[in-house]
Amino acid sequence: MFYGGRSARAWSLAVLGVAGLLTAGTPAEAARECEDPSYLPPVGACAHLPSADLYYRDTGPRRTSERKHRGGETVILLHAGSGNADAFEFQFDAFAKAGYRGIAYDRKNVGRSSNTLKDVALGRPIGTTVQDLDDLATYLKVDEFHIVGVAAGGQVALQYAATHPSRVLSLVLAATLGPPGLAANEPTLAALQANISLPFETFCAGPVPSPLPEPLRLINPATTTIPAIRPEHRELGSAIRALNRPAVDVFHQIEEHARHRTFDGCRFTNIGPGQPGLATTDPLNPNTYARIAAFINVRTLLVAGTGAFGSCKGDIPSQT
Repeated sequence: MFYGGRSARAWSLAVLGVAGLLTAGTPAEAARECEDPSYLPPVGACAHLPSADLYYRDTGPRRTSERKHRGGETVILLHAGSGNADAFEFQFDAFAKAGYRGIAYDRKNVGRSSNTLKDVALGRPIGTTVQDLDDLATYLKVDEFHIVGVAAGGQVALQYAATHPSRVLSLVLAATLGPPGLAANEPTLAALQANISLPFETFCAGPVPSPLPEPLRLINPATTTIPAIRPEHRELGSAIRALNRPAVDVFHQIEEHARHRTFDGCRFTNIGPGQPGLATTDPLNPNTYARIAAFINVRTLLVAGTGAFGSCKGDIPSQT
């Protein structure tokens, strides 16, 4: 397989999003640069597609003399909902040195790529995340490729593999719960999500419900507002948060530049209508285990992680 026996730690870097290149300016200034035809990013480029303006990073096709594995195949990296293309900074160099062409991009409504408000203003179709990936691959003249999908990127990866199987060589799915609709159609997964959900997890601050649902209790009964959950608490394991604050700081910088903001600054809210992948009722949506098995026949690596500490030697396990 194209990951060549690498450990889960190698892939966990993509999940942690430890990057060195960040978009300059404030979050408000960092949104939608590729909508400006004259914008030239200091790193990467813009692809002006029929239904999106996408920022992307590309190590470029490898010369024959540089290819060490499998003839210089292409790997497309799909970021988590709290990230962007910068989250794969370490992977670009690793893939290039191994002889692969590495590509990552900001999905629409993320970072430097265009927003659906532009689509509404232009009267053009909003499109789908699946179609954007297909259009970008065609734009970059990539006929077939491996996909690494992290969290929400894994949803796009699964749906793309179900609808465009001839272009997908293999999949890596890391820290993802699968495509929309999977939990609703698989009771065991619905129970899993219910078991790990936080009772007061909110992406923007909000009032405490009254009366408070059982069996929940507030440490301070006078509290009337639930604070927003920081992205690090949603995305990073406890070992990283406890012992590697510089990595957490870089993660927050990436997240700050990942999403377009509303006027009130809520970090989780996109500007404009969302961009779906496939409808949960689409006959090709792999939203059950049976459909995943039927639609997706490529080699697939699943990477799971935990926030738990643990080692009798006291060292820190890799976090995803």
